[in-house]
Amino acid sequence: MTTTLTLPRRALSLYRHWLDVLLPAEIKSGDAAIEGVDWSPDAAGEYCGRCGATAARESITISGCPHCRDERVAWHNVWRLGAYRDPLDQWVRDYKFRRAYNWGPWFAQRLADVTPTYDKQVVVPVPLHWSKRLDRGFDQAMLLARPFAEAKRAPVANLLRRTRRTYPQSLLRSKEARRRNVVRAFAVKRAVDLTGYSVWLVDDVKTSGNTAKQCTRLLQRMGAERVNLAVIAVADPKHADFQRN
Repeated sequence: MTTTLTLPRRALSLYRHWLDVLLPAEIKSGDAAIEGVDWSPDAAGEYCGRCGATAARESITISGCPHCRDERVAWHNVWRLGAYRDPLDQWVRDYKFRRAYNWGPWFAQRLADVTPTYDKQVVVPVPLHWSKRLDRGFDQAMLLARPFAEAKRAPVANLLRRTRRTYPQSLLRSKEARRRNVVRAFAVKRAVDLTGYSVWLVDDVKTSGNTAKQCTRLLQRMGAERVNLAVIAVADPKHADFQRN
């Protein structure tokens, strides 16, 4: 009789993390990765500024695009580098799951280049649950937020916390499941007066928008004049991007 030894998921994740630390894979990032690749950040107007989705230019109006025109959004605008598709999706996966840390500052600088600057602004990362940070070995939103804030000459404020571990939104297919997944999953970590401030809420990928909605509402309760989302990529509203992975 053969006995198969299986490791708990958390232990396996930690094992892979320390294996990557001790024997890092050669993964190109930043300028080295995009050399010879036909890719450039999206300019404003090449996607819906209200929800961040890809849409034909002629279909985007002041009230949004076909994906969001009949829906309320909590934030003011979405700014992105591109859609979550080749080659950007692979770069994001390398950044998040293969510990290609150098992508963080590179993405942050590109985001700073394509976003406006306000007189009173502050950068807030979407919080990562402590257990996921332990699994992953780093906080991808904070790694984006710090160089983004430096480029914007704005402070970073770690104002929010995640109260419980949630499922990745990309794994949930229905709108209702994605909404329930993040209900009451966030809280104020440090209350400050944001009256008159424009807040940049920074994250890696916008999927359903429910996470951003929960965080935006907390920031608005602190008095934020506007909350803009700054993300590397925006997934297809129907989640076709993740169904291919």
